[in-house]
Amino acid sequence: MDPRGSACFVVFAAAAAASPGAGDGSPAPRRRPLPEEGTADDHPAQQRRPPSHQLSRKFQDIIEELQHCADELRARRSIKKDDMYGQGRMLALTLLKRAKDAIGLASTIMTGAQLRAQTPSEISLNTIDQTVRMYVSTFVKTAEDTYHRKVDKATVLSFLCALQGLAAVSRILFEDALASVRSIQPDYSPKRDVEAINRNYQQEIQCLINKFGEASTTEALEILHCTVNDLAQKVSSYVTIMTTLRTSTLAHVPGRTIASCDAAPPDDRQN
Repeated sequence: MDPRGSACFVVFAAAAAASPGAGDGSPAPRRRPLPEEGTADDHPAQQRRPPSHQLSRKFQDIIEELQHCADELRARRSIKKDDMYGQGRMLALTLLKRAKDAIGLASTIMTGAQLRAQTPSEISLNTIDQTVRMYVSTFVKTAEDTYHRKVDKATVLSFLCALQGLAAVSRILFEDALASVRSIQPDYSPKRDVEAINRNYQQEIQCLINKFGEASTTEALEILHCTVNDLAQKVSSYVTIMTTLRTSTLAHVPGRTIASCDAAPPDDRQN
């Protein structure tokens, strides 16, 4: 293994170890702060930043490392067709790209979570942080296994289930916001049929998961590429809808706050 390639996963290991139940209990290597980031001691203002801001920065670091690894895989001549489920370099690049996209999606959720209703029953940022970290650790493991050519069917299923987990977090955040608004405006209703959106999403996702999970090894090989891409795209679309709906819903809460800038919420009326 190229030493440079192994170094790509120093940040991955640190992120996975930060998640509940991740790793084998050994201390993870500490990432050197980026020059503009510094440490909390160097910048006291950093200590006052919410966990969502700090986690978003860490996600960005991981995304950049994933890109480096993808670039290296593209340059490799040693990946043969019998590697990575018989699909070779293209499948490896697809899994790396989707892992990178998933971590970016997690970052989007955490950024949106900074908008707070400030109601007593609201889900805490710490709870969101811990939950999202758990799923990110799976995305990191997928990328690591991909790079080291250790992907199997279980790896892919874990990745797909973690993607579903992100979608569930975005839905819970929206429903939490909706409950906050209805506590002061009982008749409030989103301008979209959320139940229909949820129902269609669940049916499409469950169909993909079941088809892949029940497939034989040979069949799984044939549908692997399209399964990963289709499910990732559907989850991304769903998370975008839920995040947009949550933002526009919280616009109806007079005391809402945001950890950074309180940008004008987008209109939730979409075609």
